[in-house]
Amino acid sequence: MHSPTQKKGFSTIIAILMTAFLTIFSAGILNLFVVENGMNHFLSDGISAYMSAEGALEYTLLKSSNHREGFSDTIANTDRESQLLQTNIASVNKNTSIESILHASDTSYTGVIAPGSFEIIPLFYDKGISIQSSAKNPNKNTSNIIKTHTFLVTQNGDMNWNIIGNNATGKTYGISGIGSLMKSFGNSPSANLQSGFEKLSDTTTMTAGTKSITSFLGTYENNYLILSNISNTPIDYHISSSDGFALPVRSIIASSTVGKSKQNISFSENRSRLFDMLKYSVFSK
Repeated sequence: MHSPTQKKGFSTIIAILMTAFLTIFSAGILNLFVVENGMNHFLSDGISAYMSAEGALEYTLLKSSNHREGFSDTIANTDRESQLLQTNIASVNKNTSIESILHASDTSYTGVIAPGSFEIIPLFYDKGISIQSSAKNPNKNTSNIIKTHTFLVTQNGDMNWNIIGNNATGKTYGISGIGSLMKSFGNSPSANLQSGFEKLSDTTTMTAGTKSITSFLGTYENNYLILSNISNTPIDYHISSSDGFALPVRSIIASSTVGKSKQNISFSENRSRLFDMLKYSVFSK
């Protein structure tokens, strides 16, 4: 038979084991709660960051619509616009940031034109007016148009090109030419072809003359370069200008950080499709 002292000892051991088990079990439950709670916070921050990045993208598109082609802009976290956008973030008392980069103009660009397709490049860009650390004035009627005075195009195949522009009364004029594998065109000193054909007409006849690209760009405003691939194979081309020009494809990267969660949204748009009718404007006068 077991003595009362032995029974008491066994009871004490069982009590200690049960206490240890309950302590470990409780700690496990608490740890699961902490982990799940942390995941919920991270998920919530991720949703807030995505919605904020989406809002920054929409705002950048709206800002761009208030300007001309080629408007580029950077909204940094130190800009007033970023701080205003951050007021909509629900997660307060956390590190937050909202930024966006709009790239729509450059001094150099390489593209590919599919067979039977075209690209339209505005030979100007909207520089805008800086009013913050990085960001530019978002309002309408704040454009600052920079003309493309010289450019050079090289390509690896035959394609047609046209430049159209208008005078002070809005009348449209154009010149046309052909770019081939061995001949670059433009009006920089290294261009092989520096002039195009223009329509000359009176009340009874219509003939074709030549006009230098330099003269055309200097005479008219709102000039657009139209590159057309009429071959059966894709054509690679490269355009450069020290003055800069609007890109045929603009891109936006909007990003937002809430706590430890960061979301990026990328957007790109082929602007040539918006000017589809311009490809039929050759020699329109």
